[in-house]
Amino acid sequence: MIFLILQIVFASAFTLFIKWAQIRRQEDVITVGAINYIVAAVSIVPVLFFSDLSPVSFGALWTGGSMGAVYFIAFFFAIYSIRKVGASTTTVISVLSILIPIGFAAFVWQEKPDLVQSIGIGMALLALTLIGAQKNSDPSDLKTESRWMVPLVLFLFFLLCGFSRLSQEAFKHVSSPEHRPTFILAAFTIAGIPSLIVLICGRRMPTSMEWLIGFLMGISNNLQTYFVLLALNEFEGFIVFPVTSAGGIVLTTIVATGLLKEQLNKRTYAGIAIAVVSLFLLYWIP
Repeated sequence: MIFLILQIVFASAFTLFIKWAQIRRQEDVITVGAINYIVAAVSIVPVLFFSDLSPVSFGALWTGGSMGAVYFIAFFFAIYSIRKVGASTTTVISVLSILIPIGFAAFVWQEKPDLVQSIGIGMALLALTLIGAQKNSDPSDLKTESRWMVPLVLFLFFLLCGFSRLSQEAFKHVSSPEHRPTFILAAFTIAGIPSLIVLICGRRMPTSMEWLIGFLMGISNNLQTYFVLLALNEFEGFIVFPVTSAGGIVLTTIVATGLLKEQLNKRTYAGIAIAVVSLFLLYWIP
């Protein structure tokens, strides 16, 4: 159970660190994100050397690399999403992107959802509708952005998160479990290279606080992956995934509204509640 709790904590920390940096308004969030992926790539290398090195797998390389590329692009959408609709809503959208690999698996790998899972899919779509319809709380933004901009960015962020999860699903079908270290290293290396280019081209020396926040985000990235793998050794996936996903939504919402003073309306609270229920239904095992 401790591994489940730790995975929830570190997975939520990533989004909350971005929110914290935005609230402070003293650090450049792009710089922080770049440091995050560089730290994640570098910190996974010692782990590989102190563990049994798995053989190189082309399947692990291309699935992990594609996920890393999507990670890098999705980060910019995450920044916009957190600023516009908050950390809680952004977490829900990210988690509900499991609808994309579920749909892909149904058509490509013939993994058909049963009745309960179909209800979960319907509830997930309802949750996304409620959350995506949240009105912009900053009137000044309406002067420069059309009303469809926020829903469009949220939809694109949803797609990117779904594609990253689809890469994980593809890894399961084209490679084997012993190639997970290769998969993780490929993902963070591909995300880390353009991040390093961003720092160099920006010609801006990160501040000590930017290094700190980026470092914490990068370590959180690696640890949440590490603990979910440990949790899967103790529990079945149909227990791990809904518990960690729903727990991440709840923890992020509590911290964002309690400590970071994030404001949510009744519609968004309803969407979050429906999303939590839908997650358990989506992973329903008859």
